[in-house]
Amino acid sequence: MLESPQMQILDFIINNPSSHLRKIKNNLGFSMGTVQYHLNVLEKEGKIKSVKTKFYKNYYHIDESSDKVLSVFNLESPRSIILCLLQHEPSTHQDIAKRVGLSSSTVSWHMKRLLELNIVESEYSGKYTLYHLTSRKNVLENLRKCKSTTWNSMINNMVDVFSAFEQE
Repeated sequence: MLESPQMQILDFIINNPSSHLRKIKNNLGFSMGTVQYHLNVLEKEGKIKSVKTKFYKNYYHIDESSDKVLSVFNLESPRSIILCLLQHEPSTHQDIAKRVGLSSSTVSWHMKRLLELNIVESEYSGKYTLYHLTSRKNVLENLRKCKSTTWNSMINNMVDVFSAFEQE
Protein backbone atom coordinates (compact mmCIF):
# COMPACT_ATOMS: atom_id res chain seq x y z
CA MET A 1 0.00 0.00 0.00
CA LEU A 2 1.39 3.39 -0.99
CA GLU A 3 1.50 6.20 1.56
CA SER A 4 -0.02 9.55 0.69
CA PRO A 5 2.41 12.34 -0.25
CA GLN A 6 1.56 14.07 3.03
CA MET A 7 2.49 10.98 5.09
CA GLN A 8 5.70 10.51 3.09
CA ILE A 9 6.67 14.14 3.72
CA LEU A 10 5.89 13.84 7.45
CA ASP A 11 7.87 10.61 7.68
CA PHE A 12 10.80 12.24 5.87
CA ILE A 13 10.79 15.19 8.32
CA ILE A 14 10.65 12.84 11.32
CA ASN A 15 13.66 10.92 10.00
CA ASN A 16 15.51 14.01 8.73
CA PRO A 17 14.96 16.84 11.21
CA SER A 18 15.81 20.33 10.02
CA SER A 19 15.16 19.54 6.36
CA HIS A 20 14.36 22.42 4.04
CA LEU A 21 11.90 22.55 1.13
CA ARG A 22 14.31 21.73 -1.69
CA LYS A 23 15.88 18.84 0.24
CA ILE A 24 12.43 17.32 0.82
CA LYS A 25 11.47 17.83 -2.84
CA ASN A 26 14.70 16.33 -4.18
CA ASN A 27 14.64 13.31 -1.88
CA LEU A 28 10.97 12.42 -2.34
CA GLY A 29 10.65 13.34 -6.01
CA PHE A 30 7.46 15.38 -5.67
CA SER A 31 6.89 18.67 -7.45
CA MET A 32 7.71 21.86 -5.58
CA GLY A 33 4.02 22.81 -5.43
CA THR A 34 3.02 19.44 -3.97
CA VAL A 35 5.67 19.67 -1.26
CA GLN A 36 4.76 23.29 -0.42
CA TYR A 37 1.06 22.44 -0.20
CA HIS A 38 1.56 19.47 2.12
CA LEU A 39 4.09 21.32 4.31
CA ASN A 40 1.52 24.10 4.79
CA VAL A 41 -1.22 21.58 5.65
CA LEU A 42 1.05 19.69 8.08
CA GLU A 43 2.06 22.95 9.75
CA LYS A 44 -1.56 24.15 10.08
CA GLU A 45 -2.53 20.77 11.57
CA GLY A 46 0.22 21.18 14.15
CA LYS A 47 2.16 18.10 13.05
CA ILE A 48 5.28 20.01 12.04
CA LYS A 49 6.79 23.41 12.71
CA SER A 50 9.20 25.52 10.76
CA VAL A 51 12.10 27.70 11.79
CA LYS A 52 13.43 30.29 9.37
CA THR A 53 17.20 30.68 9.32
CA LYS A 54 19.10 33.15 7.19
CA PHE A 55 18.79 31.13 3.98
CA TYR A 56 16.30 28.33 4.62
CA LYS A 57 13.05 27.49 6.31
CA ASN A 58 13.77 24.25 8.16
CA TYR A 59 11.01 21.82 9.15
CA TYR A 60 10.72 19.74 12.33
CA HIS A 61 8.32 17.20 13.69
CA ILE A 62 6.23 18.92 16.35
CA ASP A 63 7.73 16.72 19.07
CA GLU A 64 11.16 18.11 18.28
CA SER A 65 12.27 19.96 21.41
CA SER A 66 15.57 21.38 20.25
CA ASP A 67 14.85 22.95 16.89
CA LYS A 68 17.20 25.89 17.56
CA VAL A 69 20.18 23.59 17.91
CA LEU A 70 19.15 21.38 15.00
CA SER A 71 18.74 24.35 12.67
CA VAL A 72 22.31 25.44 13.42
CA PHE A 73 23.70 22.00 12.55
CA ASN A 74 22.61 22.45 8.94
CA LEU A 75 25.03 25.37 8.52
CA GLU A 76 28.69 24.49 8.16
CA SER A 77 30.36 27.38 10.03
CA PRO A 78 28.27 27.34 13.22
CA ARG A 79 28.37 23.53 13.21
CA SER A 80 32.19 23.72 13.05
CA ILE A 81 32.23 26.16 15.96
CA ILE A 82 29.98 23.90 18.05
CA LEU A 83 32.13 20.86 17.27
CA CYS A 84 35.22 22.85 18.18
CA LEU A 85 33.69 23.76 21.54
CA LEU A 86 32.80 20.12 22.15
CA GLN A 87 36.48 19.27 21.83
CA HIS A 88 38.04 22.39 23.36
CA GLU A 89 35.76 23.83 26.00
CA PRO A 90 36.11 26.61 27.05
CA SER A 91 37.81 28.43 24.18
CA THR A 92 38.65 32.02 23.38
CA HIS A 93 37.48 33.75 20.23
CA GLN A 94 41.00 33.54 18.73
CA ASP A 95 41.29 29.81 19.54
CA ILE A 96 37.99 29.08 17.82
CA ALA A 97 38.91 31.08 14.71
CA LYS A 98 42.26 29.30 14.45
CA ARG A 99 40.85 25.80 15.00
CA VAL A 100 37.94 26.07 12.57
CA GLY A 101 39.80 28.09 9.95
CA LEU A 102 37.43 31.04 9.86
CA SER A 103 38.18 34.73 10.00
CA SER A 104 37.74 36.52 13.30
CA SER A 105 34.81 38.55 11.94
CA THR A 106 33.04 35.40 10.72
CA VAL A 107 33.44 33.76 14.11
CA SER A 108 32.10 36.93 15.77
CA TRP A 109 29.04 36.92 13.52
CA HIS A 110 28.24 33.27 14.27
CA MET A 111 29.03 33.54 17.98
CA LYS A 112 26.55 36.40 18.28
CA ARG A 113 23.80 34.17 16.87
CA LEU A 114 24.84 31.17 18.97
CA LEU A 115 24.71 33.39 22.06
CA GLU A 116 21.27 34.74 21.06
CA LEU A 117 20.01 31.17 20.59
CA ASN A 118 21.40 30.28 24.03
CA ILE A 119 23.48 27.46 22.56
CA VAL A 120 26.73 29.07 23.72
CA GLU A 121 27.52 31.12 26.82
CA SER A 122 30.38 33.51 27.41
CA GLU A 123 32.29 34.53 30.50
CA TYR A 124 35.08 37.00 30.99
CA SER A 125 38.44 35.84 32.23
CA GLY A 126 40.84 38.74 32.50
CA LYS A 127 41.16 40.31 29.07
CA TYR A 128 39.70 37.28 27.25
CA THR A 129 36.16 36.09 26.68
CA LEU A 130 35.76 32.35 27.12
CA TYR A 131 33.00 30.52 25.28
CA HIS A 132 31.41 27.23 26.28
CA LEU A 133 28.27 25.29 25.39
CA THR A 134 25.19 26.08 27.45
CA SER A 135 24.19 22.41 27.50
CA ARG A 136 26.72 19.89 26.29
CA LYS A 137 24.18 17.11 26.83
CA ASN A 138 21.58 18.87 24.66
CA VAL A 139 24.11 19.41 21.86
CA LEU A 140 25.17 15.74 21.96
CA GLU A 141 21.55 14.54 21.90
CA ASN A 142 20.89 16.67 18.85
CA LEU A 143 24.09 15.51 17.15
CA ARG A 144 22.78 11.96 17.54
CA LYS A 145 19.47 12.98 15.92
CA CYS A 146 21.29 14.53 12.96
CA LYS A 147 23.77 11.69 12.66
CA SER A 148 21.91 9.89 9.89
CA THR A 149 20.86 12.88 7.82
CA THR A 150 23.32 14.93 5.81
CA TRP A 151 26.54 14.36 7.73
CA ASN A 152 29.50 12.51 6.36
CA SER A 153 31.16 9.58 8.11
CA MET A 154 33.72 11.79 9.86
CA ILE A 155 30.99 13.66 11.73
CA ASN A 156 29.29 10.36 12.58
CA ASN A 157 32.52 9.05 14.06
CA MET A 158 32.99 12.25 16.08
CA VAL A 159 29.50 11.86 17.54
CA ASP A 160 30.36 8.33 18.64
CA VAL A 161 33.61 9.51 20.24
CA PHE A 162 31.91 12.36 22.13
CA SER A 163 29.09 10.06 23.22
CA ALA A 164 31.59 7.55 24.57
CA PHE A 165 33.26 10.28 26.63
CA GLU A 166 29.92 11.43 28.01
CA GLN A 167 29.05 7.89 29.19
CA GLU A 168 32.25 7.57 31.20
